[in-house]
Amino acid sequence: MNNNKFLKHFTIIGAGTAINLLVGLFTTPLITRLVDPVEYGQYSIFTMYSSIAVMVLCMGLDQALVRFYYEKDDLSYKRALLFKCVRIPLILSVIATIIITICAYSNLINFEFPALIMVLLCVYSFAELVYRFSLLIVRLEYKSKLYSVLNVIKKVAYVCVALFFLVIVKGDDLLILSVSILVATSLCVIISMIMQAKMWNIFQNRESDCSIEYKTILTYAYPYVITMGVTTLFQAIDKIALNMYCTYTEVGIYSSTMTLVHIFAIIQTTFNTLWSPMAVEHYTKNPEDKKFYQKGNQIITVVMFFLGISLILVKDVFAVLLGEKYREAAYILPFLIFNPIMYTISETTVTGLVFKKKSKVQVIVALGACLTNIIGNNILVPVLKCQGAAISTGISYIVFFSLRTYLSNKYFPVDFKLKKFYLLTFVVSLYALYNTFVIFNIGSVLGYMVCLLLLGILYKDTICWGIKYIINFISQKNSDTRQR
Repeated sequence: MNNNKFLKHFTIIGAGTAINLLVGLFTTPLITRLVDPVEYGQYSIFTMYSSIAVMVLCMGLDQALVRFYYEKDDLSYKRALLFKCVRIPLILSVIATIIITICAYSNLINFEFPALIMVLLCVYSFAELVYRFSLLIVRLEYKSKLYSVLNVIKKVAYVCVALFFLVIVKGDDLLILSVSILVATSLCVIISMIMQAKMWNIFQNRESDCSIEYKTILTYAYPYVITMGVTTLFQAIDKIALNMYCTYTEVGIYSSTMTLVHIFAIIQTTFNTLWSPMAVEHYTKNPEDKKFYQKGNQIITVVMFFLGISLILVKDVFAVLLGEKYREAAYILPFLIFNPIMYTISETTVTGLVFKKKSKVQVIVALGACLTNIIGNNILVPVLKCQGAAISTGISYIVFFSLRTYLSNKYFPVDFKLKKFYLLTFVVSLYALYNTFVIFNIGSVLGYMVCLLLLGILYKDTICWGIKYIINFISQKNSDTRQR
């Protein structure tokens, strides 16, 4: 994919993500004012359990779909590969739903939520499972407009249904939020499958069209069962620790802070959506070209760190939007920025493990980060509560990046200029630590300027290239417009 085509897809997906972000910024304060922090905390646990279920049920077959998708440029092959990958997860999901429903209504197991909420959790997880594969096909086919539209529809549908029931109908807030997200996801599943009817046409599917043996697919995929399970635990351990040591109120405040971190969504979601399939496709065609990955790494490093330190600077402004009950969010936010920063940048450095099919090594990454987060949360949460969870999570994501990068470079060496990266990470960590315990003051501004100056010095060439590229791109577009 050439630069102009990539920028076109990036702009389209970025626009959709920006709309999502704006909807979230305007509507999240409304919802947090209508919903008690305790109920919001329960809802965040509900969605967390669903994420864990989907990760485990996928069995890594979503990753296998990405890895083998470009082996042949043929619809029948891709369709057969899709059904090979989606079959087992769907069967397991149905079985799990039946078992949990029976246990919930017969009181065989004392679940955290009422029986109705448990059934909704199962149905929602099934819908999310189908949506994951459907949206993955959209990504792999570079259908940027459809991807953006689906994301906007899901967000708007959730907000509309939630606000309608919260304001007009009223009742159990957890039930309302759970039904709202289920309706929104189901709607997107239907739309995405209709728009990709040829790919999802089970009557035209022939398993023989996919020459890759099921054993090969499972051999690549099964380590991701462990990896994804541990990774999901790693990503959820902060909420679990808060749920253990604190109350639903702290969980609700912490979860609301994550909505502020979603300012990164424009870049993070857009980049991650395009990078994975593009990197695999590029390696398939040009296995020796490593400059492509170096360039992608340097560019996304500049963008993510600039957004991160800027968000820390204005943390108190965003926290005000959530309402008085959630004001503590301002002190939780600084270290949470390392979640999107480290994850997104590591997507460019972990490619060696994907290219060389070293899926088993991913388990080491997940275990290392997870153990770091478990130890950190158990030490810090009892003392610092939400701030402790944020600090532990931020440090764990730095470990996550380091393990991904080190292990990937063992199999596919790429010079990512890591010395300057870690210098920048250290300075930004100090800035985040300072802002975790103080309200906005002159020190926040001075620290921001130091971080910005260091970013400019270390990544001067990348910043200059980016500015020139944008200027040339705009000039080219203006020239094309005049010619028309």
